[in-house]
Amino acid sequence: MKIVLLGTSSAVPTLTRGLSSTALIREGDVFLFDCGEGTQVQLMRSGIRRSRIHSIFIGHLHGDHLYGIAGLLSTLHLDGRETPLNVFGPEGIRVFLNAAFRTSDLQFDFRLTVREFPRGYRGRVLDEEEFYVDALPLDHSIFCLGWRFQEKDRPGVFNLDRAEEMGIPRGPSYGRLQHGESITLPDGRVVTPDMVLGPPRPGKSVAYCLDTQFSQRSIELADKCTALIHETTFGQDAVEMARERKHSTMEDAARVAKEAGAAGLIATHFSSRYDGRQIAQIGDDARAVFPNITIARDLLEVEI
Repeated sequence: MKIVLLGTSSAVPTLTRGLSSTALIREGDVFLFDCGEGTQVQLMRSGIRRSRIHSIFIGHLHGDHLYGIAGLLSTLHLDGRETPLNVFGPEGIRVFLNAAFRTSDLQFDFRLTVREFPRGYRGRVLDEEEFYVDALPLDHSIFCLGWRFQEKDRPGVFNLDRAEEMGIPRGPSYGRLQHGESITLPDGRVVTPDMVLGPPRPGKSVAYCLDTQFSQRSIELADKCTALIHETTFGQDAVEMARERKHSTMEDAARVAKEAGAAGLIATHFSSRYDGRQIAQIGDDARAVFPNITIARDLLEVEI
């Protein structure tokens, strides 16, 4: 999987940072988390094909996370998209989108499914053969959902030598065992998958926590994740402001990563009050709490 940070500024864009949006790319499919103003331009700059967008997840209805979605959907319509598209978000997102569509007399030729969730919702929002996405409420000034993209565990590595020793014929039997089925050999022996497969390979996971102040809910969502993408609006110089506005400092995000047992933290959503040098220093200070911090910048790609 690959994470592409499309927009990394908070509240307002800067000359070097766009508004919130992150793409997760898995086997060619694109999962878009937040869609601030300018997201579709950043998609083009990144080389991501917008036709491959599978689903869009909007955490909350503040404009810096939302105002790019109507334009992006309009462009997908103009592209002649035919593939269905999912949009997930908090209650109110359907009203927002319908108002935009009515105002511009926009009707889609593809199936657009908008699922909105009431305040306090937690649960599975998407469940497919190889992965699922869970939502959990964060702690922000308005209702905000955090997201966890989780690959399902894959079967262990097939032991070809062991299979040949057991006299298992090559062909469909190998595939059945790899898919978790037992088989019966011509001599009557039953072979179960655990006889020829190594231990299950755990799937990778990405937790997305924007916007929120430090919260046990974020820790729960990020439990042992491969990558935690967490807002880091302020440095320690503005702790009181962070608390008043229900945002996080980078040290807050580092604490979440540490307590959740995350493998790595991607810090994003920076206040425009900080320049690049200041953000780098804030990151250095936060590494005293959690060493593995990646400081996001627009169009940064992170392989996980």
